[in-house]
Amino acid sequence: MNIKALIYQSPALSGDYPDFDTTKAPEDPFKTFYEWFEHAVKAGVLEPSAFVFSTADTEGEPSARIVNLRDMTPECFIIGSNSESRKGRDLEGDASVAMTFYWRETGRQIRITGRAEAASEEENRKDFLHRHPGSRALSLTAKQSESLGSMEELKEGIQEAEKMVEENPDAFKTWTLYKVIPSHMEFFQARKDLAHVRLKYEKVDGVWQKHLLWP
Repeated sequence: MNIKALIYQSPALSGDYPDFDTTKAPEDPFKTFYEWFEHAVKAGVLEPSAFVFSTADTEGEPSARIVNLRDMTPECFIIGSNSESRKGRDLEGDASVAMTFYWRETGRQIRITGRAEAASEEENRKDFLHRHPGSRALSLTAKQSESLGSMEELKEGIQEAEKMVEENPDAFKTWTLYKVIPSHMEFFQARKDLAHVRLKYEKVDGVWQKHLLWP
């Protein structure tokens, strides 16, 4: 197996990338994020809301997975998860998180670090009821990331959860919204000449400050 040869067969930086004029970037990184997200949608980026969500347990063991952004407010990014999943357990012990968006089609990456806070019970309930019944059932299996004996066991678990949802649509049990409150946000724009543009926002004494970074 020669994976290096396969890597070099794949072209890098082959997209038609947009410009990023940092002198015109908003002072608020949430506005910059919205502008970039809107551009990604219009540019036909596949699944722009998907990102890598990284956590760590109390021993410092890292864990990462792809999740979907559910919403954004002027202060935070919102995701949903089973509180008994690996990420839910991680967040209970260490609220530090990282979010990484990568949009290959536009050569853009957004890195966000901060802390996650669980939403209120009422917010969790409302979000749970807004979900499709099948999604509700899956979120109630409460065994995410645990060892699975067989696909039949999974099927039985889902059927049991579906019955629970049918009998009590208001049951939300372990479903939790997490609000990621960022302290740092970096916007990376790839360039074919490798003079990549990196703009970093940092929150200092409650105020966002921005500056360029070397590629």
